[in-house]
Amino acid sequence: MATDDDLVTLLVEGGIPDADIFVGSKATLPDGPDRSFITIRMTGGTSPEGTHNSPNVPAYIRPSAQLVGRAPDYAVAKALTQLAFNILFPVKNRFVNGTWWRSVTMVQSEPLDLEEDDKGRPRFAFNINIVKRLSPATSS
Repeated sequence: MATDDDLVTLLVEGGIPDADIFVGSKATLPDGPDRSFITIRMTGGTSPEGTHNSPNVPAYIRPSAQLVGRAPDYAVAKALTQLAFNILFPVKNRFVNGTWWRSVTMVQSEPLDLEEDDKGRPRFAFNINIVKRLSPATSS
């Protein structure tokens, strides 16, 4: 599975409803200002890692993502984004959808307060760096 699908799995396991998670720049976001939700955008990451056994073949990839929480109320947007942050912060050395995730590292110490979106919803965001096996096939 793709990294963004894995992130959805982790957020749902942590208590955020699947219907409140939108992935990618092409996602159709709720139109009204009265809905709370999280968006996930992959942001490029850094170079992959090889191992001493196969230095020319990536063993681990290092994708990155930005998560943004929106809600009709400032406190709700902040709490929703903090919940996502708290769900992802402890992810280390575990399988997610059959792929080994070595770590998730937060880029910021807490979600950042952004300007309102075009619907007037308060927004908070944070960025993460991930280190995971290349694919489920290389995780067993």
